[in-house]
Amino acid sequence: MLTAVALTGLVALLVPIWAAHRLFSELRVRRPKGSRTEIRRVAAGDVDMNEVINGDSPVIIEGLVPELGLPIVPDLEGLRELANRQTAAFTVKSHKREAPYFLYVGDYGAELARTDDMTLDEFLDFMFDDRDGRDPETCTYRLFGVDDLEAEVGGIIDSMADGLSRLTDRQPDRRASGIWIGSTGVVTPLHHDAWTGLLFQLTGSKRVLMFPPTERPNLYFTSPFAATDRWSTLPARSDDADPDTYPRFQRAMGHVGRLDAGDVLFIPPFWSHEVEALEPNISIPFRFGTRPIDYVNPGFLRPAYEVFHRKYVAPARSR
Repeated sequence: MLTAVALTGLVALLVPIWAAHRLFSELRVRRPKGSRTEIRRVAAGDVDMNEVINGDSPVIIEGLVPELGLPIVPDLEGLRELANRQTAAFTVKSHKREAPYFLYVGDYGAELARTDDMTLDEFLDFMFDDRDGRDPETCTYRLFGVDDLEAEVGGIIDSMADGLSRLTDRQPDRRASGIWIGSTGVVTPLHHDAWTGLLFQLTGSKRVLMFPPTERPNLYFTSPFAATDRWSTLPARSDDADPDTYPRFQRAMGHVGRLDAGDVLFIPPFWSHEVEALEPNISIPFRFGTRPIDYVNPGFLRPAYEVFHRKYVAPARSR
């Protein structure tokens, strides 16, 4: 009963905020043409991480990984070391390159090409050493959660959380992080999240395209009550969007950046972002817990509800 009342109150609070924000944003972003600016870069030793993580604009941080004092740096060399202790095989899916897109809900048109069972050592060979032996018409992507690889992934995330706790007072969401390994051309389509995040680029490079919350009317999101609301309906590579079909996207003011090995991208809550692998790569998306104020961010009923449900409704139902 209390859960239903709280949820009703949350929706009642956010609906008028969303409506007013949408009207204001649509009037504000009616410009003839948008632009792209470079994401700001800073050195880890020159900034206060609390100020960065509590900020409201993206930043690429250089030199942060050594500051964490990790027992195993989860780059290619570190995962090779980990592979010496791993003998169990897992499933690896490869998709046709015409639509090499990753999405939490649906597949964005990606067509499965083959499935293989590999050990971690075999998978790393397949991804980084045996590039000529792989079918050039396919791409491969694998997300390892904290319970994978005999929970070794969780140990890595815990050590990262411990290192970050010395630099910031924000609470990590350890269960929501993991290790991403993908081949050239894999794309995470344009979407936004309700949480503060750090994207650690450990091996290889990626291109990042980001937009502030005020640009949401130009990014073709759906109703805030839809299950896929935090995913744009633009093509997975948004730069491929037809100007006649998506005219508002041409007005969007965005930020672009390149993440190379050792870079860390700060992603503020509700900033829309699209990521494309420029070469085989390893990265870790690290999340911090959502603060109460984040639930009131205008225009984002669905992600606010998702976090509310995961933190309060689901645990209550399991008791």
